[in-house]
Amino acid sequence: MIFITINTASEFFCFLAAVIFLYREKTLAWKLFIPFLLLTCSVEVAGIYIREFVGVSNYQIYNVYLLFECGFTSYFFFHLYKAYNYKVIWLVTWLCLFTVMYVTDLLYHHFSQFVSTTASVMSVVFVLACLYFYYLKLRDERFEPLLFSAPFWWVSGTLFFYFGSTACNNFLDYLSHYENITFSRSIRYIIFNVLDIIMYLFWSYAFICRYRQRKSSP
Repeated sequence: MIFITINTASEFFCFLAAVIFLYREKTLAWKLFIPFLLLTCSVEVAGIYIREFVGVSNYQIYNVYLLFECGFTSYFFFHLYKAYNYKVIWLVTWLCLFTVMYVTDLLYHHFSQFVSTTASVMSVVFVLACLYFYYLKLRDERFEPLLFSAPFWWVSGTLFFYFGSTACNNFLDYLSHYENITFSRSIRYIIFNVLDIIMYLFWSYAFICRYRQRKSSP
């Protein structure tokens, strides 16, 4: 039962939604959600196992996972932007900058801890990417009902998570004063679980919208 947490459960149900609704998806960017979410679930379970049964820090596995998280999320934003004539050079530039930050972070800490600075910068960039998508949507003259817009719901879930996690990390010292508030859980733990639930619910609904769109297409 130690492997069943709010975090792992929300990730697993989102993975199931991806398998059910994106299994026959033709567009690569959407199809890649299946292996990405499978990787996410596997990393989470492996992280729990390393921490609880091996008795060592699990930061290394999350350092590796961060590469996949940044790569996949950046690629999906690029996929969404392509409809607005977004140039691939911006994606390449961002990934190069991320790589430099990532390696610098690892070397600065002598490979001994999580690359938190790089993760924080990545979160800020993804928040800005979400806001830029909204800006493009506002300028787009093509009508699309947002209630059934798969990109809109995916971006909204992503914005909730990365904005919330960035705010939480920036107020880390303040939150540490309220480390145990109820049920022996820290307020940070509760906040991140809520953010996980919101993001994966929004993503799951985005998969449903994408499925409906594919079924209704001629």
